[in-house]
Parts: sequence; structure tokens; C-alpha cells
Amino acid sequence: MRKEGDFLVIVLFFILVFSFASVFANADSCNLGVSLVNQDPYPAVQGDTVKLLFQMSGVGNPECRGATFKLDPDYAFSFTENDSIKTLIGGTYAENYKSYWTIPYTLKVNKDAPDGDNQIEVYYSPGPNINYSKVVYSKFFNISIQDSRADFEIYVQDYDLGTSALTLQILNVAEVDVKAVTIIIPEQENIILKSSNTNIVGDLDSNEYTTANFNGVPLDGEIILNISYTDQANVRRNIQKSVNFNSKYFESSESSGISQSLTIIILVVVIILLVTFWLYRRNIKKKRMEERRKRIH
Repeated sequence: MRKEGDFLVIVLFFILVFSFASVFANADSCNLGVSLVNQDPYPAVQGDTVKLLFQMSGVGNPECRGATFKLDPDYAFSFTENDSIKTLIGGTYAENYKSYWTIPYTLKVNKDAPDGDNQIEVYYSPGPNINYSKVVYSKFFNISIQDSRADFEIYVQDYDLGTSALTLQILNVAEVDVKAVTIIIPEQENIILKSSNTNIVGDLDSNEYTTANFNGVPLDGEIILNISYTDQANVRRNIQKSVNFNSKYFESSESSGISQSLTIIILVVVIILLVTFWLYRRNIKKKRMEERRKRIH
């Protein structure tokens, strides 16, 4: 009886050994791999969203019985939807002769996220759910963040009350360069435009300025401006700014213009009077000469 008991223990031992070997063999045969294939935009911008596309390889192996993927963002990101876990049903990709699984996510970039590389962690495992009692892999990925949003200071550089020519000065006060800057003056009570309300000023590097010319009659107070530009992530952005107009700073130019015009008018009148007087004297002199000739004859 003792020998039979020992034999039964040995048999059970070998059964357990082969069972564990089979489990580990299946785990090893399901070789999953994860990579980040795209980030849009690159770099991401604080306060905006970023689209991430992951790719999992090895899911075509039927021994994996599908796969499960979970994303765990750090403090720099948050989910736009409650979809942190994604599942691939076993056999789906084997039927289509594909050996990889594309996994898209859209994350919100927090406003206080620092510039540079910010890490996120992903977890993945074979099978239809994340089971931490089984094989679960993890991997870190870097998501690049840079604040490519621009900001501007606007000033009234000059205004000619005679010609209604308005010159604005635009300064890029951000630490990033921008492209295709466009200034638009929307319809409003504080300025009546006499020409186009749009001025394309072009590219503007950080801490550089340019000017934009308009033609209109502004009133004292705030003038609203819409500024469009393309950032370093090639995203077209819009920002609304305002500039204060005070007519008293430009009264001297009006007085100067009036004074110049009055001077020109006076000069013209004096010239006309001189020419008229010269012609009059000439005619008088001519008549006197003719009278003398008549007397001599």
C-alpha cells in the first residue's frame, strides 16, 4: 500500500510539472510587443488634445486568445473619454491575416504640464482582460510637449487724421516663432474702415515686431483685433487682442498737416498775385509805349 501511495504522489508530481510547463510554454509562445507609432500633434500643446496611436504585435498568434491594453497617463494628461482599457477578441486578427493591432487614444494635455518629454505607462497582456494574477507586461513611452502658442502686444504706431492712415505695431512676446500672421479688424463701433479689414503680415519670430497698415476713422477707446497664425506644430490658431486709440496723441500731426496746407495755399496765392501784378505792369508799360509812338507819328 505504501508503494502504491508513493507511486501516486510521483504521478501527481509529474502531472503538475507538465501542467506548469504547458502554461509557461503557452505564455512564452504568446509574444506580444507594443510600440508608439504616431503622436499628433508633435509636440503636443498644453490645454489642447493629443492623439496617440499604439501598435501591438504578436496578436495573430491564436495561443494569445486576443489581447488587452490599458493606458495609465501621468499628471500631465487625462482621458477625454472613459476608455482606458481596450480589448481585442481572440482570433479577430488571425482571420484577416494580420499580426498587429492598432490602438488609438485621445488625451487631454493638462494646462500645467511642463515642456519636454512626459511619460505615460501602458499595461498589456494576452487574453480578453487584464488579469494581474497572470502575465501582465508594462512599458513607458515619452510624449513630447511644448507650448507653441503665441501672444502679442499691439500698439498704435501712427495715425494721419488727414489721410485716415492707421499704422499698428505688432510684437510677438512669446518664446516661439510663428508663421503666416494675419491681422483682422472685425466690424465694430470704434472704427469705421475705408478699405480692407485684413492685413497679412507674414512670419514673426519671437521678440520681433512688424507693422500692419489700415485705412479708417477710429474713435477714442479700445479697438478689437483678431489675430490668426500658424504655430510650430503646424496648427492654425486664433487669438483676440485689443489696442487703445487716443486721438490726442495725433492732434499735432493734424495741426502740422493743416499748417503745411495753409502755407502751400498762401504761397500759391502770393505767386498768383505776383504774376497778376507783373502782367498788369507789363500791360501798362506796353500801352504807354504805344501812346508815345502815336504822338511821334
